Amino acid sequence: MTSLPACRRSILLAAIGLLAGCATSEAPKVESPPAASAPPLPPPAPTSARRNAYVLLSGGGTPLSNHYSQYLQARAIAGSLDRGWPAESTWFFFGIGNREGSPPVLADAHREARQGGLVLHSWVPGVLPRNRPATKAEFLRALREQILPVVRSGGTLFLFVGDHGELAGPEKNRESAITMWQLKRGERRDGWSTDTKEVLGVAELRQALAAGLGAGRVVFCMTQCHSGGFHELAVPREMTPPREWFARVPDWAASPATGLRLRAAGYTATDEASPAAGCVADPEPDHWAGYERFFPENLFGLDLMTGQPRGQPVASLAAAHEAAVLVDQTIDKPRSTSEHYLEAWARLIETRLATTLAVTERTQRAVATYQRAVDTGRVTSADPALRLRQAQYARFLERVGEQAPAARTLVTRGTRRELEAAGRPAASAGSRGGRRPASTEARQAWTSTLRPAWKAAVLAGRVAGLAGATLEFERHLLKLEDDGRNLLFGRADGTALLNELYWRSSYAEPARLDRPRAEAMARWAAERRARIVAWGAASPDAAVRGAAEKIGRGPAAPPTAAGRTLSRATAAERVLFHRRVLAAWEFLLAMEARAALAELQVLLELEQTPLG
Repeated sequence: MTSLPACRRSILLAAIGLLAGCATSEAPKVESPPAASAPPLPPPAPTSARRNAYVLLSGGGTPLSNHYSQYLQARAIAGSLDRGWPAESTWFFFGIGNREGSPPVLADAHREARQGGLVLHSWVPGVLPRNRPATKAEFLRALREQILPVVRSGGTLFLFVGDHGELAGPEKNRESAITMWQLKRGERRDGWSTDTKEVLGVAELRQALAAGLGAGRVVFCMTQCHSGGFHELAVPREMTPPREWFARVPDWAASPATGLRLRAAGYTATDEASPAAGCVADPEPDHWAGYERFFPENLFGLDLMTGQPRGQPVASLAAAHEAAVLVDQTIDKPRSTSEHYLEAWARLIETRLATTLAVTERTQRAVATYQRAVDTGRVTSADPALRLRQAQYARFLERVGEQAPAARTLVTRGTRRELEAAGRPAASAGSRGGRRPASTEARQAWTSTLRPAWKAAVLAGRVAGLAGATLEFERHLLKLEDDGRNLLFGRADGTALLNELYWRSSYAEPARLDRPRAEAMARWAAERRARIVAWGAASPDAAVRGAAEKIGRGPAAPPTAAGRTLSRATAAERVLFHRRVLAAWEFLLAMEARAALAELQVLLELEQTPLG
């Protein structure tokens, strides 16, 4: 990095972390957008001219789930890379592919604003320089034909994913996956539908990279839900122990060691099984929190909300990771590939070596030392690299004690059993509220009494204050309900009503946006249920008044924003993870596992790869 101009260094640092995770395992569906054609791919740059590649992938799902915070971050990283690097070194994939210099074809970023207790929805086009659709076919084609040829002679592919993530595949063999852009031509209304199979899993991405990476390497930052599985681009899911660890080699240990699959390493916001602190449609300082925000803010010293400087940028991704972990009080479980690698050895020790008598006495002693280290949090190895990681974890532990004071004794003195008992699966951070479950009685009151009376009043023009665009929109909604749609007691996230607002309001197509009309319809969508209930409560008809009372005042208030106090459960999970990582490292040192320690060193070096 010292050979690069200061301005180039700052741009590079700004580029790495600006991606945010997502938080849904199934993207809401939309039904009818205009098409975006993929721009033609220029020929690949000569490998002798470009050794590094910088790739942004974000904005997956649909316009109902691709939230505004994702666009803010993608716009910042694309702008930084665009200013600091030649166009032939950078690739941007966001949403439907709206690009600078061309009319936007679809508003693909969902935004919320709170006004007087209402949540008002709108959409904007996610425009980026040289942007391309974030579809699997478009991304893999560019990867194969352009990106990998740049790095295969020994360069580095820096891959930044700030998307939604999910678990995909058969139930018994599920893997982390990136939710790609899912709007496709189909047989649904207006010829478009949502393809929920538009996802990119670990195995498919690994296969694509392995086919063209050559002597190159991959360094990544991923902040989506379930992102931790992507450490297995390089790390095998199951470790194979050396035969010399056994007095009698069991069948499960007889296979040859697999080794690292790729020269790839990086950082993720969480593990494979868990959601991350989710992207939001209304990013605001008091509730937009998590690794997805803190990593980039610390990496280049910029407040993502305001775009203003907030301190000095740090020197590396590793330093940004540490700084982010120190302030992240959400459900995130940040980790590096080297940690994921050591945790895989920890699983082998716990589930295989500790449960068989076939191991040697030396292995038995090392297993017992591992178990004590996890139980007490103390390792004794003097290895310099391990000591550095141990010191880092001590800083994390000190901060955890400050962030979760009620858990201080647990995380500093608790046994493994106590830490496991305190940890529990965390709820998805992507949930932003929704409707209260409707009782059968309330549904019956709506369909049999309140709705018929309301519909008659609307069609007769007898509802005060309902006119123009809102009247037109309400008549459209009533017709959909006549056809069997459920819009007042819809799905918990309100997707059905939002979908109608998106297409009917003109937000979907920026070229024909009528803002006053769109805003009026958005307000009606936000207050529809409460307005209908209030109308019914004022009715001279006792039956209508009774039905309105049963239905209540409508959607539950959105939950309070994610707090700034680390939960006891998350604190316990993080501390136990760190203990197991250190104990596994000490085990490998004690067993003089040269091959495994060499692979660990490869990952540590990759994580420290300088930009440029």
